[in-house]
Amino acid sequence: MVRRRAMAKLRDSWRDAIVIMSHLGRRGACGRCVGFPGWVGGLALLLLIAPGPLQVASAQDELYVANFVGNSITVYTRTATGDVAPLRTIGGAATGLSNPVGFALDLFLNEIVVSNFGNDTITVYTRTATGNVAPLRTIGGPATGLSGSEGVAVDPVNNEIVVANENTDSILVFSRTATGDVAPLRTIGGPATGLNQSEGLALDLFNNEIVMANVGNNSITVYSRTASGNVAPLRTIQGPATGLSAVGVTVDPVNNEIVVANEGNDSITVYSRTATGDVAPLRTIQGPATGLSFPTGVAVDTVNNEIAVANFGNDAITVYSRTASGNVAPLRALSGGATGLSFSVDVAVSTNPPIPIIPTLSELGQLALAGLLMIVSAFLTLRRRRSS
Repeated sequence: MVRRRAMAKLRDSWRDAIVIMSHLGRRGACGRCVGFPGWVGGLALLLLIAPGPLQVASAQDELYVANFVGNSITVYTRTATGDVAPLRTIGGAATGLSNPVGFALDLFLNEIVVSNFGNDTITVYTRTATGNVAPLRTIGGPATGLSGSEGVAVDPVNNEIVVANENTDSILVFSRTATGDVAPLRTIGGPATGLNQSEGLALDLFNNEIVMANVGNNSITVYSRTASGNVAPLRTIQGPATGLSAVGVTVDPVNNEIVVANEGNDSITVYSRTATGDVAPLRTIQGPATGLSFPTGVAVDTVNNEIAVANFGNDAITVYSRTASGNVAPLRALSGGATGLSFSVDVAVSTNPPIPIIPTLSELGQLALAGLLMIVSAFLTLRRRRSS
């Protein structure tokens, strides 16, 4: 999901660049404006503005874990296995971490957003932060309404942070840049919502929906991203056929699926994204060979076709094929004293997404190529005018 979100934002930059440059080449109020092929100018402008986002997008191939008892965020190479030390660890008194239970990666803006169950705060760090570092921003206080904060998601497109509130059976939405004791922009809550000990939360920006895992009634409920108040869910997955004992949830918009970590029965279940009612899962990972032990967090890596799971019961991160089903052994397992895992509760994966521009170019190289494209564009325009 992270990859697709970054790609969507980059595609918007590409589209906007082409539109701007195409309009610069049209005759209108400025009759002397030089006209040149819009696609050439668009590519040049994108190369001028893109070095930052391209570097962010190409720098990822990591696995992130929230450690509930360890009060830390640990980061590993995506393919880490066995008893290996983390690449980076955010932890210590200055961090403000207190039983971190959920977190979200914002790869476009290069930030980590953490939900702290222990002190009812949302703390934000740079993605590459390490050590005993203070957060960039902290949301907390009576006006926020945070109480038993659990799952969290960041929305860089609409500039919002979405948080699940277990103690008040509600979903709170804040400005992405909010800090201090601020009131939420919107709140979903009330008996009609079906929220019941709301823990896991996923944000589906492709379909403009919020997906919730409710521990209290073993259900998955889905709402419009902009919903507010005491609103009924758009869809509810619930019933004995579902196999739900839901704690963690994520959405796979590429394959149109919802993936759920079920703590009570040590399983991972997968459903159609639009499923509703008492429906059986499409696939279930479950059994002694899986290594699953009170799984609470789950992430889908659509680039490498894998599912990563945080196991609260045995301090292990287990990784499976995305299409795995049954009593299957994990492809990899990260565990042991050197890992720094301490009651791991949530997991996220970042990958190297393919970018439709050479992502290995340095900023200087991109600027040089942009300048060359501008010169070629002007030359083609003058040649076309002389021949007309």
